[in-house]
Amino acid sequence: MRYQSSRPKRQFLSGVRCPKCQELDAVVQVQIMTPEPDEYIECTQCGHTEHRPDPNNISAKNNLEDQLTRDAMVTGTSGTVKFKT
Repeated sequence: MRYQSSRPKRQFLSGVRCPKCQELDAVVQVQIMTPEPDEYIECTQCGHTEHRPDPNNISAKNNLEDQLTRDAMVTGTSGTVKFKT
């Protein structure tokens, strides 16, 4: 069994911009093992933190977008506005 430290593991993400302040190379990925496993990113410049999106929410959003695309194909509209002359 590997030794697990109780301290958070911090790893800089090279080439990543902060979603809030847009600072380059200021984002770290933080992994916490105790008391419950958690993972998020944090900006070292502005302090912005962001958790990974829930996979169920992403799946629901993608399904909705796919359904809208299928509906547009059935009705024959592509979402483009055409002006009659």
